[in-house]
Amino acid sequence: MNLFTNRLLTICGLISIALLFQIIISSNLVVAIESPESNANKISYDFELESNVTNGSSTNQIAYRNSQHGISMLFPSNWTFSNSGLPEYTQVAAFYGPLQNLSDPIPPRLTITVMNYQQTVSLKDFTNMTLSSLNQTNQVKILSSDSTTLAGHPGYQVVFSTLPNVGNPVSFEIMHSWIALGKKIYVLQYSVESSKFDTYLPTIKQILQSLRIDTTS
Repeated sequence: MNLFTNRLLTICGLISIALLFQIIISSNLVVAIESPESNANKISYDFELESNVTNGSSTNQIAYRNSQHGISMLFPSNWTFSNSGLPEYTQVAAFYGPLQNLSDPIPPRLTITVMNYQQTVSLKDFTNMTLSSLNQTNQVKILSSDSTTLAGHPGYQVVFSTLPNVGNPVSFEIMHSWIALGKKIYVLQYSVESSKFDTYLPTIKQILQSLRIDTTS
């Protein structure tokens, strides 16, 4: 293994561990969530939100645009956006769904992660390293693993569930989707309590279908 492969393996290992860690601390992140209404048309150094966007017959949506990474997509107006309090420096945004009732432990969550490398990373290499890292954790059960298309680009998607333990008895289901574009890896991760995974999946699919990535950014 060369130096690049070793480094990529290490990073992927940290990512898979972080996936589980993020589930545990998600409830603590809710206090950092920003209201979409209060941030409508707000522009910062890397993102912009535009409210009252309609897409055909769908309900009102909010357009998220990140000029730094060339990302744009739509999310439901009853979901909440945040770019503060994210546990990983590679994460650029998080979107939280509304809680259905008092029995919900944490809201459904979709995060965007962008990893920059000094050289081009192939989809095959990153996929192999990520799947290997997940299998080695012995803390998850892989439910599905297959090729996908994301923002019009060939990608890969794996769905897995966390294994309940004494410290975290609730099982979570996670859908991890990624594409490799040049020297960047774009990862979108949907996570929620396992029993609620199918409930929010249609909304997540709609969000992912709206995703666009401008590679000239």
